[in-house]
Amino acid sequence: MRERVRSVIAALVFSTATLVIGGTRASAQTNPEHTEHVTNVSWGAIDGSVRDVNGASLRGVEIISVDNSQIGTRSGAGGAFRIDSISAGPHLIRFRRLGVLPLTVSVVVDPNATTSIDAVVEPFPITLSGITIQAVSGELVHLPPGVADRMRTGIGTYVTAEQIEKFHAVNTTDIFRHVAGVSVVKVGNETVVRSARGVQTINGNACTSGMAVAVDGVLLDGAFAPPMPFTGAPANLAAATGGLESISPQDIAAIEIYKDGAETPANLTDSECGVIYVWTR
Repeated sequence: MRERVRSVIAALVFSTATLVIGGTRASAQTNPEHTEHVTNVSWGAIDGSVRDVNGASLRGVEIISVDNSQIGTRSGAGGAFRIDSISAGPHLIRFRRLGVLPLTVSVVVDPNATTSIDAVVEPFPITLSGITIQAVSGELVHLPPGVADRMRTGIGTYVTAEQIEKFHAVNTTDIFRHVAGVSVVKVGNETVVRSARGVQTINGNACTSGMAVAVDGVLLDGAFAPPMPFTGAPANLAAATGGLESISPQDIAAIEIYKDGAETPANLTDSECGVIYVWTR
């Protein structure tokens, strides 16, 4: 009886082992088929060009696959483009760029081959609103060349045309009554502007005649004799020949005020007593 039980147990163990080995074998036989199926994907490529309706080539057009936005490129010189390693089969290819209507093209990519597309896009005009330079003061103004760059440094004092209009100045010297750090005084028959840093420089030079003044880069002739001569200023025959009062506030585009020579930018001629640059319209 015991011998018969042992025989039955042995038979069961053998059968179970056979099933496990068989199952493993069956699984091993299935994996190669699955792997073969996965790696059996064919690939191709797309190339071509992008032109407008007039035949002109377009550079910088974005070209992407609609079903996979990771696949794409941009057109280069002559409007040419190429997309490599795209799966064979049907695809929707989209062309888009600012100023043209988006275009979607249906294409079938052949396996192990290059499929060509010649896309023609239509114009889509866009009207942009006007752009105005914003000054440091927060006002919207149009400034003469170079003034805006110097304003960004934060060195010096600046008065814009819009500020001048708000001052309702009758004379140009009235503008400086609204500027901190300077004063408007009478010297003989002339009204001049002085820096609040004093009437004498650290070198002992007198500044009783006020700050130096230049109009469009050229020293005013009749106002006073500054303690430091101007050199290297651009020739401008349109510069005024009188004092500040000879310039109309309505003709001024911008004013730059530097209260001493150390404050004046290196590309502008300076004066120990300070310098005022008036730029006309």
